Amino acid sequence: MNRIIGRSGPFALFHQYPALLRLGMISTCAETTWATLLFVLEYYFKDELLFGQSDQYIASKIALAFLAFTGAETLLKYPMGALADKYGPRRFVIGAMMVTSVSPILMTVFGFLFKSYWPFIPLRAVDGLAAAALWPAMSALMSRAVPREAKATAMSVFNAAYVLGLAIGPAVGLLLGHYLGTNLYVFPFTAGVMMIGLGIALKSIPPETSVEMEGESLGEETAVLHGRPMLIRMMALYALSQVGVGIMAPTVFIYLDTQFGITQADLPRLLPIPALLVLAVAIPLGRLPDKIGQAKAVWISYVLAAIGMLCIAGSSLFAPDKSIVSTSLLIFGAGMGMMIISFILGTPAWLGLTSLQVDETKQARALSLMQTSQGVGVVTAYILVASAGHIMATYAKVKDKIRHPNAHTAMKIAEDTLPLSLWFWVAAVIFVVCLIGTLLYVRDVTHHKDDQASAKQPIEMKGL
Repeated sequence: MNRIIGRSGPFALFHQYPALLRLGMISTCAETTWATLLFVLEYYFKDELLFGQSDQYIASKIALAFLAFTGAETLLKYPMGALADKYGPRRFVIGAMMVTSVSPILMTVFGFLFKSYWPFIPLRAVDGLAAAALWPAMSALMSRAVPREAKATAMSVFNAAYVLGLAIGPAVGLLLGHYLGTNLYVFPFTAGVMMIGLGIALKSIPPETSVEMEGESLGEETAVLHGRPMLIRMMALYALSQVGVGIMAPTVFIYLDTQFGITQADLPRLLPIPALLVLAVAIPLGRLPDKIGQAKAVWISYVLAAIGMLCIAGSSLFAPDKSIVSTSLLIFGAGMGMMIISFILGTPAWLGLTSLQVDETKQARALSLMQTSQGVGVVTAYILVASAGHIMATYAKVKDKIRHPNAHTAMKIAEDTLPLSLWFWVAAVIFVVCLIGTLLYVRDVTHHKDDQASAKQPIEMKGL
């Protein structure tokens, strides 16, 4: 262990800032749970509840479930961040993890009782409430665990926890669902993972971290944005970029099946190795913005995102090919690789740049505002996919009914809707616009006049 996290190891930051290790473990458990639920629920809708429907119709219902989660998270994230500043982040982390230790079990129960997607919608909204409570509090804890000059480093651990959750959870969850014959049995597994994170949080986050923020007035919310025009522009650009990201979530796995023949059974062996390779470079690459400047890292990340999204969209110009070495799959894979590197490099820089623009007493609020902007973009994307898919599928059904008035067509929707790849081209245009916006408006930040971070000692947590 010392060779890895010791003073000379590749992850020496955990020796320098030991609180980050425990916070990273808690974040990993949370992200593992939510990432697994996202992937497994998508395949549960696609292969069990809505099997046989058109791609656009399935995507619209998946987007509706995603919308319930992200909509609740977006609406509540800023209020939760403000409350975490006022009452202390520990209780919000613990409360959120308690909620998501119960909701996946209810999903299994409702899945057996009701053969419909509707019962999952309110449960996803409840999970969105939990995410809104956890992430601003957790990002504030990580930001407070390091001095000012290491803010992007702290966010790189936050980012690495996200990537590790994506590497572990979905692969294991999809594999369990495949071998057990139904994805309903995977939901209790996610509840167990969240309970592990809850145990770590209860043991390692000291209650006294909540004291120093008490007394903050909720009426001071507007002070976060006052006199910070770049922060406002960053929020707008972040929201727009997340429309591009959100468009992919309910569509990409259906596209993988129809274009490349990659199914749920294939993903467990395809996901872990790339994800773990990404994890290996996530923290070193995430620390790069502290060396080259956060603004430059943001610019580079959007160049990669724009090129990567064009590659993903371009793969649809080829005919469907089930070969694992097809040209279209290689182009798609290269695009995804650039998108992932863009995420690893850009997110810590973006969040670090956000935290540097405010003093420590408002960091949870500023970060929750940026995360709220993220949610607004993703919600917009889900609304677009859900409404467009529903309209196209309804049009196809009515058109088929007119053609064949005596045929019973209610059980299957005609397959004459627009291809899913259209959404990827929309996302590519969005990333190009965001690249131009960041080059025009995003700059490195000088010390804020109200900054207190350099005068504060990083928080301490119980060690291993």
